[in-house]
Amino acid sequence: MTITDRMLTGAIANNPGNYHGDGEWRYSITQRTLYFSKAAAPDPRDQEPFFSLPSLNPDGSGRMERAFRQFIRRRWPPSRCAEIEKFAERKGWHLAMELKYGGGALEDHEAAEWQYVVNRELQRLAAEVRARIAELEAQANQPDPTPASGE
Repeated sequence: MTITDRMLTGAIANNPGNYHGDGEWRYSITQRTLYFSKAAAPDPRDQEPFFSLPSLNPDGSGRMERAFRQFIRRRWPPSRCAEIEKFAERKGWHLAMELKYGGGALEDHEAAEWQYVVNRELQRLAAEVRARIAELEAQANQPDPTPASGE
């Protein structure tokens, strides 16, 4: 099965990135497929060669929070940043990054700006994975450098 860009970005976006916790998305090198595994319920493909997919926001890393804070400081007026920071103190940064209609702090146009940044990062991470898969496939297609016996 061919791995689509949508499948790849979805796995990266929803990757907890913590095998010993909530789990992680992986790429099976031998089966050329994506799968999810975690220590509490390991997948049988863990016995075969694989690599872990990157995570947009690994569990406990605060990566998206830091990126969002930097983003609002660079893009929006200090008064709006203060409003969002006050909101985040009360309800958390995870909600501050969400649309107002869903209980978050962002207006439509603000959410669209932030989503553009998130999508760009997802595309970058997906491109890294695609490059790694291509590299692995190129290595697999290399002829065996050891000469046959008797030569």
